[in-house]
This record gives sequence, structure tokens and C-alpha cells, in this order.
Amino acid sequence: GGIVVTMVSFKLSYYNEYKSYLSSNVITMATLLHKLKYFLGGGIVVTVVYDYVGCVHTVRGLSMSPTLNPGPDRSKLREKVWVSKWQVKMGWYEPKVGDIVVFRSPKDGKKLAMKRVAGIAGDLVTPSKSVKYNLSPVLVKPGYVWVEADNRDSNGRDSNEYGQLHRGLLVGQVKWLIWPFSRLRSLVGSVPPSSQSYSSNALISSNEVTT
Repeated sequence: GGIVVTMVSFKLSYYNEYKSYLSSNVITMATLLHKLKYFLGGGIVVTVVYDYVGCVHTVRGLSMSPTLNPGPDRSKLREKVWVSKWQVKMGWYEPKVGDIVVFRSPKDGKKLAMKRVAGIAGDLVTPSKSVKYNLSPVLVKPGYVWVEADNRDSNGRDSNEYGQLHRGLLVGQVKWLIWPFSRLRSLVGSVPPSSQSYSSNALISSNEVTT
């Protein structure tokens, strides 16, 4: 009889421990699933904001100097800007001469580039590096823009090298310089350092943007 009682007690003890183990693990799994839900939800929100609303973009190189990355401080060689994407994504963005835009490189779609719009459809643009590349004036086609670097002495790649840029490659418009804080300002309607390559039509548009 003692053996039977001992075995029953052992089974009850084992059952209680197993039930406690299951209970604690169910709570742990529930907690993990709860946290995972918020983690995934947060990730989805971040992705949606990045892809459809806008993002912070680090400016590299000197092709947009002196407007961006004027140097010589390190903080002014890695400036950060806010790129607005939602209008481009929705198909509502109409480029204007003077806009600074981010786009996918026609040479490598995985890489992003940043330049200023120097001509829109219907503009006759005289490329700034017409002598270097032996280029004639260009009439910008519908659905395309002509983009150029602010720093005409840089080796930055722009329409002088790869021609007119299809609007389908546009990612967003650069609207704010946000870092360093000492240079915080809006870049909408910013004035390019030189407009010598812009067409007469484009110059009118540029003047309208800057006022």
C-alpha cells in the first residue's frame, strides 16, 4: 500500500510541476508574441514612412557645394537633409527648375544621387559642360528633366554625362537641411550658385521659385 501511495504522490507531484511549466511557458510565449506584434507593427510603420513619406538622407561628396556640404568642417561634409517622397509616390510631384531632387542613377539603379533640376519639359537647356562633353543645346522631352550639380568644378555625374533624366527615376524632393543645426533651413526655392546653363524658360521658372 505504501508503494502505491508513493507512486501516486510522485505522479501528482510530476503533474503539478509539468502543469506549472506549461503555464509559465504559455505566459512567456504570450508575452513574446505580444512584443513581436508591436515590433513587427513598428517595423511596418517605419518602412511605410521611409518608402512613402520621406527620410533623412546623408549628403556625400561636393557636387552640391556650396549649397550642401560646403566644408571644410567635417560636420559640413556629411550634412543631412530631409527628402520628401509622398508627392512623388502619389504622382503629384511636378518638378520645378531649382528643385533639389534625389533620384536613382541611370547608370546603376541601386545607387541614389542628388542634383538640382536645371530644366523641365519644353525647356531648351545649354549644358554647363558643353565644351567638355561637346554637347549642343538640349530640348527637354516630356516626362524628363535635366539635372545638374551646383558645383560645376566637381566630377559629380549629372545630365551632362548621362543625358535627360526620366521622371520615373525620381525618388523625392530635398526640402530641408537639418544637420548641422547651425545651418537648419528650407531648401525649397533655394538659389543655385550659377544659372549659366539654364534656358531662358528655365530662368523664368527659377525666378518664380526663388521669390
